[in-house]
Amino acid sequence: MFKRAIVVVRSLLPARMAKHLILWAEKAAFSFTPAHQTDTLPPIFIYWATKFIKPKFEKLGASSPEDLYFTEIVRSFAAPARSNGLKLASFGCGACELEARLARRLLDAGIDSRIDCIDINSGLLEIGKSNAANSGVEGKLNFIVADCTSYVSESGYDAIIVNQFFHHVDALEQFCEVLEKSLLEDGLLLSSDVIGRNGHVLWPSVAEDVQVFWRELAEDKKIDRSDGRIKSQYESVDHSAYSNEGVRAQDVVESLLKRFDFDLFLTFGAVVMPFVERRFGFNFSADSEDTEFIDRVAIFDEERSAAGSFPGSNMFAVLRKKGKADRKIYDPISPSDHVRLTKEQLLLALDPALLRSQSPGS
Repeated sequence: MFKRAIVVVRSLLPARMAKHLILWAEKAAFSFTPAHQTDTLPPIFIYWATKFIKPKFEKLGASSPEDLYFTEIVRSFAAPARSNGLKLASFGCGACELEARLARRLLDAGIDSRIDCIDINSGLLEIGKSNAANSGVEGKLNFIVADCTSYVSESGYDAIIVNQFFHHVDALEQFCEVLEKSLLEDGLLLSSDVIGRNGHVLWPSVAEDVQVFWRELAEDKKIDRSDGRIKSQYESVDHSAYSNEGVRAQDVVESLLKRFDFDLFLTFGAVVMPFVERRFGFNFSADSEDTEFIDRVAIFDEERSAAGSFPGSNMFAVLRKKGKADRKIYDPISPSDHVRLTKEQLLLALDPALLRSQSPGS
């Protein structure tokens, strides 16, 4: 009901006022939603991520995005140590749970660091202070209430983390400029984020494949937990209609490419996502034959992604300033190929007849 009301009111307001409404809705949502949303994910999501995504990180010497933040910082800065310690930042940090754990790990590893935690939501930063105290790193985190798209550090940062925040940013070009200006010349930009279609709507080619698997499901697997109804077909929800959720997700990679080079670009998750996320994922059991279905969808998803049939909807990335990247680790495709595939899907969205012409037997 709240989401529908926002959509209706937004449609009646001038553009400037509508943006303020969406920002208010965003802040309100994060005030009542668990800061660390893993706590609300279906068990089947954890099953899929453990079996199919965790091995991708293990190849890189880590077990998760959070672990890879730590290992990349250590790889780049552990020796020789900075004389004044590492200066780090997290833009769009929320309640700072990740930042407190990272500061703790760096401290335990003997690496001196300070982390600026920057967020527009002062309420979440107050929670962040408690999280820092609980981890014993009160003096390692600095809390800054600011608009992330306009806050520039004059002294610069050795590493900047943008964790699950890019897809909430409307002013992407301005934000990427802020990050470029705030990052030191040999600095790292680290991100785990959503880079699929705006509002988390499925791309046309992905939606077509999802419907094929959807037809295999029993009715009890098609219950939409957001409204309790059985859906004969999978229907995407445009979450950007009532908030900044995924507002410009499809533009993230292209915006980053204009100002940074990718050291590492890992993408995953497209066709499998509707079956493991919150709306329908709770219909599947992680300790039953349901896993056989999820395995089959996940393998199909990975094969199609590697073949360049569509872009992935999630990324982990390590970036540096232009000309500073010292490696190119891309799995399964490069950032430029991701942008190309995104533009191809945009054309298909504008002209569905193109998709039908590409289908077998058409």
